[in-house]
Amino acid sequence: MVAVDRGSLARSLAKAVVDLCDLKVASAIKGVIDATGAFKHDKPGEPTAEEGARLLLQRAAYAAAVRVIQAQARKAPVLAAEADPREIEAALTGVATAAELELTAAAFADPESWPAFTALLDLFDRLTKAGGVDEQTRPLLRRAFADALPLALAGEWTDRERAGDYRALKAELERRTPFDDAAQRALDWRTYRDRLIRAVDAPLRTLAPELIRCSLTDLYVPLRAMVGDPDGPEARGRRGGDGAKRRILWLDEALYGWATRPNPAPTDAFRVLSGEPGAGKSSACAMLAARLAGEGRRVLLVPLARLSIVGDSRIELTRHLTAELGHDALEHARRHDGEPLVLILDGLDELAKAGQGATALLGGFVGQLSGEIGTINRDGVRIRLLLAGRPGAATATDAIVRGDARLHVLRYTIPRDDYSRFDDKSLAGLDQRKDWWRHFDPVNGMPVSLERNDPHIDSLTEQPLLNWLLAQILSLESPKKATTLGGVHDLYSRLFGHVLRRAHRRTDGDGSSEAIDAAGRDRLERMLEEVAVAAWHAGGDRAVPLPAVEKRLQEAGLGGELERVSKDRDHALTALLDSFFCRAHQGTDHRVVEFTHKSFGQFLIARRIVREVEGIHRRLEGGGDADDALGCLSRWLKLCGPTSMDHAVFDFLRQEVFAAWNAERDVAAWRLTLAPLFTTCMTEGMPLPASETRARAVERQTRNAEVSLLAILSAITAATPADLPRVTLPRAGLSATLHRLLGTAPEFSVPRRSLNALDLTGVNLRSANLAGANLKDANLKDANLTGADLTRADLMGVWLTGADLTRADLIGTNLTSATLWGANLTGADLTRTDLTHANLMGANLTQAKLIGANLAGANLIHANLMGAKLMGADMMDANPMGADMMNADLTRANLKNANLTHTNLIGVNLTGANLAHANLVGADLTRANLAGANLVGAIGKFPRSQP
Repeated sequence: MVAVDRGSLARSLAKAVVDLCDLKVASAIKGVIDATGAFKHDKPGEPTAEEGARLLLQRAAYAAAVRVIQAQARKAPVLAAEADPREIEAALTGVATAAELELTAAAFADPESWPAFTALLDLFDRLTKAGGVDEQTRPLLRRAFADALPLALAGEWTDRERAGDYRALKAELERRTPFDDAAQRALDWRTYRDRLIRAVDAPLRTLAPELIRCSLTDLYVPLRAMVGDPDGPEARGRRGGDGAKRRILWLDEALYGWATRPNPAPTDAFRVLSGEPGAGKSSACAMLAARLAGEGRRVLLVPLARLSIVGDSRIELTRHLTAELGHDALEHARRHDGEPLVLILDGLDELAKAGQGATALLGGFVGQLSGEIGTINRDGVRIRLLLAGRPGAATATDAIVRGDARLHVLRYTIPRDDYSRFDDKSLAGLDQRKDWWRHFDPVNGMPVSLERNDPHIDSLTEQPLLNWLLAQILSLESPKKATTLGGVHDLYSRLFGHVLRRAHRRTDGDGSSEAIDAAGRDRLERMLEEVAVAAWHAGGDRAVPLPAVEKRLQEAGLGGELERVSKDRDHALTALLDSFFCRAHQGTDHRVVEFTHKSFGQFLIARRIVREVEGIHRRLEGGGDADDALGCLSRWLKLCGPTSMDHAVFDFLRQEVFAAWNAERDVAAWRLTLAPLFTTCMTEGMPLPASETRARAVERQTRNAEVSLLAILSAITAATPADLPRVTLPRAGLSATLHRLLGTAPEFSVPRRSLNALDLTGVNLRSANLAGANLKDANLKDANLTGADLTRADLMGVWLTGADLTRADLIGTNLTSATLWGANLTGADLTRTDLTHANLMGANLTQAKLIGANLAGANLIHANLMGAKLMGADMMDANPMGADMMNADLTRANLKNANLTHTNLIGVNLTGANLAHANLVGADLTRANLAGANLVGAIGKFPRSQP
């Protein structure tokens, strides 16, 4: 039993209370220590292990209670003045006597899980209520007591004067049993589950913490997904009911149902979740993990950005799980039956180390892991695996996960024309944007300023991440100013501006500052850009080992800025990273810097590249010599050589250049400076990287730098007037140079999107793969594009006079306002191609496929369309005057208002065609089939059988 020296307790407590009322803190703490000594063992000899545990609990609880009363004396003056020692003594004795105590090291390592812990919190609540503490203050005191009790337990345990009281208990806790490992695993899981649950309830990072305090749980709106992979580029732009209906469903319930389904088949052990950046993939994974953890299930959430896969991916995964959970749960699952473990790997695209064999890396990682899990699941499913990433990375799972096991996250709103693509139109038709804003602001909901029909605003409210950032801008700026946002880049630029101004960290006029302010705005901007470049060079745009950040800052001449911020370099780095949606994860073996979203790093990379361009222009604008140019290329190689540019960085780069042009920076002059530099690079080559000794590594870095240089020229070309000269490369070897730049990369690669910067007159691109290429306003006069793949390329305004496009694939290509005068398009496939207002005068389109093509307003004077297939083509207001359309198929074509004067229409099939108000004067309609054609208002002489 635990006896209480009532006289000692009363004297000590009374002294502490008096000191607390007078706010004599040091004396009060001494009183608390004296009071804990009033609890004594009342039997001969030292206490047993159980008696020592109860004595420890009673003393620590009393110390913690009085310390909280002392700390909160101003908020609870009545409690501090009138606390009754007899009431506290009786209550503590009751709890200590009735408490269930597990005398194991695992249990004592987690006192918050003791039933007695909760009982003591409830007791303290009753004491504060009896002491007249108001309802608003009581939760604060309860939390303070919960924090103070473990500290009091630790302090009491280490008190040398009372070591004898705890000798037996200490011996018991240090005694190992056969069940200790199992108990530790159970404790590991309990702690890890709590962490998963707390993670979704923790406040999100915000630029306005004084105005906004939200958690993921507060803001999360259940997502929709479609079954299967997203449509490929070939399906984009199609509307209506083309193809089979896509299945649409509620994502969260689909994943939860899969993760909890009893007795799953081995073939149902995998799921793949894809989605665009910011669509909510990681949020959905976190919410699923928290939900499963709340039900006591075994679930692991692994952000792949935090893994350093330099060898065996399984070894690295084991390292991570051991560090995060406390043991290797996968190995334990291999040996034991029971409810399957759910393993969620989020961020497959983080493993796609650009320029370093992304496909092989991803395929190897997924293949090795899925093979091992398949082996574990051979006799029954023990592990369920969910893989999440962007669509490009998710394709690495094609070999193991197919069909209904693949899900793609949809945006908050789906275009109305796309509703019919899905099997549930009502679900597809939901607009979830207002749901998100009701979660953010339950009173006002979505701001009226965001409800107007504006494509820029609409694009910023279609995804969770962008809504969250937009909400912060609305909180930091006036609603009127916030509604002038021009798109995603503008949103990020404004956010970054607020970061640099530190407006969210200090009150106007109070002169306050934080550690990072010592770096200054320009230096802070540069430092954050270099952090992003370090992540880019490390193989992604999001995560990077901390030592690489330090090294990059040193190489950029910014290492001294860390000392300016703080003499403690780790503290300085933490202050830096905390300033723009960036954080550090500290571990014993692996210290990683991670942007909270990949796009933040990509935005900063684009800014850093433009900064380098401005630096090159300053050095060369006065006509620098060859050494100056070589130095610039060396710097460029060091910046852009280690990693190839992907589409996301390229998109931010284009927007950054447009922003520079709109800000009246000398963008046009950059073009004049970079053009000869690129020409030199193509003819003489890049300088050799100083750190590389392997030929393949040199080739890779050189091509990365060349492509990045072409990309910035493309961005500048798109932003500046079209009449400025394009980059002209020597014709000798030009074709080989282009083929090398284009490489064997997949469709829509950055080089293909950057060809608008070049003058391609007369170039030989026979059979070239130019799918998705950006050739807007390009000069391809007399070019040889025989058999070239130009599907879905942008050829708007392109100059193709005299070009040879025989048998070229132009499906879905944009040729709006293009000049194809005299071009040879014999046998070319122009299905669904947009030729609106294109000039095809004298062009040869013999046997060409123009099914569903848009030729509205096109100039087809004297064009050769013999045997062309124009079924369903739109030729409204087109001018094929004098054209040869003999035996062409114009079934259901729209020729309204078309000028068919003197056109050869012998044997043409015009079944169901619309010829309303068409001019057919002098047209030869011999053997033409006009069955069902609309000839209302048409002018001309028709066969007698026609109306």
